[in-house]
Amino acid sequence: MLVIFVLVLRKFPAEVDESKAIGFKWPRAALAVAVGITVTTIAAFATNARNTRPIYELLPDAAYDLGNGKNVVNVLLVDIRAWDTLGEISVLLVAATGVASLVFRNRRFGIAPRVADAPSVIVDKAAANSDTTWLRGGDLIDPRHRSLVLEVTTRLIFPAIMVLSIYFFFSGHNAPGGGFAGGLTAGLALVLRYLAGGRYELGEAVPIDAGKILGLGLALAAGTALVSLFLGAPALSSAVFEFTLPLIGHVKLVTALFFDLGVYLIVVGLVLDVLRSLGARLDAEIEVKAP
Repeated sequence: MLVIFVLVLRKFPAEVDESKAIGFKWPRAALAVAVGITVTTIAAFATNARNTRPIYELLPDAAYDLGNGKNVVNVLLVDIRAWDTLGEISVLLVAATGVASLVFRNRRFGIAPRVADAPSVIVDKAAANSDTTWLRGGDLIDPRHRSLVLEVTTRLIFPAIMVLSIYFFFSGHNAPGGGFAGGLTAGLALVLRYLAGGRYELGEAVPIDAGKILGLGLALAAGTALVSLFLGAPALSSAVFEFTLPLIGHVKLVTALFFDLGVYLIVVGLVLDVLRSLGARLDAEIEVKAP
């Protein structure tokens, strides 16, 4: 979120015209404080008014008995209240499409530019100024704006972050992790690649249209609901398969994993689409306007 805020703020003017400044600051501040105090008071009274057993005490047993998982949060997201999650990821997809539509006013650009798409003038200048390449896209950045430490660090830890992301995805049903956590971890890795190597490095990291990743994720999540219906079970119901694999041993597979995969892809696609629109596309416009 911090990176996204910075990507947006860089397009704002450096100074605000006094004629456009918002007045009535004190009434607005008083209203904000009053709302905060009111909400906090209501929350405190609501918490102290409980006189029965809290429902959260029942969730661990329900997660294991109904969802066949020990991670209560992830089981809630992909099984017990999967309908809610399906709605949430649909909203994420619409939000990503909306942001991209605001930036790409005339037409959408599917894939972030790759090194092969860079103008020959930039490529020749980069070849003359760089002897060692840590990130392919980093060579195309103006030397005044490059950070060698960041490029080297990104080159070393990016694979480890992606492996950690996949581990979170597969372990999330019984341990901390899941599709959201794994997707956010992969998204952080992509943010790091973009910050270190620029828009061309983002294209080298994921040479796939973000819209296709978002669409595939939603298709997997919605397809899980449809498959359950075709098999005569309630929508988004999960089944359990247990089998033994050589060298791996006993494996317990819950079909909610495929729904979680859809969540993972949508989160990754959302981050990629934001970086592609608010990052790579605006970078291109700034370069064109630069003297």
